[in-house]
Amino acid sequence: MADDRLTGPALPDGKHIRRAGEDAPAGRSLAPAGTPAAPAVLGLAASCGYDDLLVHRAPTVRAVVTGDELVHHGPPSAGRVRDVVVVTGSTSVGATDGLRRLLAERDAHWIVDAVACRPGHPQLLARPPGGPYVVGLPGNPFAAPAAAHTILGPLLAGLSGRPLGALPYASLLAPVPVPAGRTRIVPVAWDGPGVRPLGGDRPAFLNGAALCDALAAIPPGAETGAMVPLLPLRG
Repeated sequence: MADDRLTGPALPDGKHIRRAGEDAPAGRSLAPAGTPAAPAVLGLAASCGYDDLLVHRAPTVRAVVTGDELVHHGPPSAGRVRDVVVVTGSTSVGATDGLRRLLAERDAHWIVDAVACRPGHPQLLARPPGGPYVVGLPGNPFAAPAAAHTILGPLLAGLSGRPLGALPYASLLAPVPVPAGRTRIVPVAWDGPGVRPLGGDRPAFLNGAALCDALAAIPPGAETGAMVPLLPLRG
């Protein structure tokens, strides 16, 4: 300091100065369509002067549990099951499976009528005129979540305006028998760079699903070492 003046090293041009538009020039898309309106997105919008955002309304999901064999508390007695995984039953074609008949009586538009997978084959997606989407999931404990990941997840993503990301692939480390014409959905665990089937994947058993890292969709004819798509269930 000399003669009432401060001296020091010269600062680079623009140091500690924010210029208008340096982070995002005019016209740049700040968030693509389908981005969840999380707190950071709201803050971004506010900082850029947006008071209103165009958003999709969150889908409303109503769960319907059917089946007089279900119990809601205590150990199940003979012929009864305690099934808290069932979203809806009556999706098959038996005499007591009434969902398809009810939808037909209401002239519903059929979007998906069964999927060639195991478990979860008798799942469905339909929409009565002027009504909501109806997702029918099988009643078996493992078949229900397998079908939910197959059909319900993509539907909710579409209704929310969210794109579906590409599924990761990994090498299958052990053989899995797959029925002809069906895709087999099995719980798997990471084992190095590949995935190993856990077993416990019969439609009525949740052991494998409770312990797995992902569900693998295995097509007919897939051999050990084949690259199969995964639906990760854990980080």
